[in-house]
Amino acid sequence: MKHNIQEEIKLSPNAKVVKVLSNPSFKIIGLGFKKDQVLEKHKTPSAAILIVQSGSVNFKMAGTTYELKAGDYFEIPANVEHEVTGREDSHLYLIK
Repeated sequence: MKHNIQEEIKLSPNAKVVKVLSNPSFKIIGLGFKKDQVLEKHKTPSAAILIVQSGSVNFKMAGTTYELKAGDYFEIPANVEHEVTGREDSHLYLIK
């Protein structure tokens, strides 16, 4: 069945938006950020890949800030604290 992640993740000025897509082999989490919205510092128990589908975000990890834009991806190691802030309205995928 065909789906469109940008239609399913409607950006909200009040909160970041999260949609989980999964099967027994993997999990993809769709994330939506308005400009300046923040996914606060946290850790993930397993390694993950963050892919920017549209827009741009600041990704902070281990004291370094990376500007990620559409088409960029970042390999997030397990158990390392990180934070994401929207630089503009953005859609991302997190694959675990």
